[in-house]
Order: sequence, then C-alpha cells, then structure tokens
Amino acid sequence: MNNTAAGLGGSIRRVLIAQLVLTAAVMIGCFAWYGWSGGFGAALGASFGGGVALAGTWLLARRVRRMGNSTGENASGQLGLYAGAVSRFIVTLVLLAVGIGWMKLAPVPLIVAFGLAQFGFLTNLSAARRTRG
Repeated sequence: MNNTAAGLGGSIRRVLIAQLVLTAAVMIGCFAWYGWSGGFGAALGASFGGGVALAGTWLLARRVRRMGNSTGENASGQLGLYAGAVSRFIVTLVLLAVGIGWMKLAPVPLIVAFGLAQFGFLTNLSAARRTRG
C-alpha cells in the first residue's frame, strides 16, 4: 500500500494543476460566451464548481497520504479508503447544493466546470497509472 500511496500522492499535484487549468478555461469561456456583464456571475459559478472538484481531490490526497503513513493491514487500509470515498461524496453533494441552492450561482457553468475538472482528474490519474505500468 505504501508504494501505491507514494505513486498516487506524487501525481496529485499534476491532477490539481490540470483541474485548475480546466476550471480557468471554463471561466474564460463564460466571459467569452456571456460577455463581461453576464459573464462575471457565470464565471463565479464555474470557479465554485471547479473548487468543489479541487476540494475532492485535496481530500483524496490527504486520505492517501494518511494511509501511506499508517502501518495498518489491508482491511483497515481499505476501510479507511472507503470512508474517505464516502466523505468526499458527501462533501461534494453538500457543496454543490450550497452553490446552486443557497448561493444561487449559475448552475450550468458550475456543473460544466465541476464535470470538466473531474474529467481532468480521471484522465490524469489514468495516465499516471499507465506510465508506472
């Protein structure tokens, strides 16, 4: 588990950068699509959606680092990773609900930025896994 944790932890920085770039691209696209006056609210929603994806990646990195430092056996390590997945899922749902429901952010840019940032997460982790064999 420690080798896997070290490899995954090393590629998290690249994943975070890719998510930031994709979120910034959606924000720029919002300004281009909606214009300066309407684009600000859409870009704010996009930044929030990308931030939710970044928060999930940060929680994953923290959990992997914690599991890599522990000397637990497979059962406790797997339980810790499952608990981390559940907490990331709950945090994501709550933050998306807060952004759309309570903060009244533009839902389409928020969801698009979140989806693209998650796509960046998946493609970067799968590319890192392929390069390690």
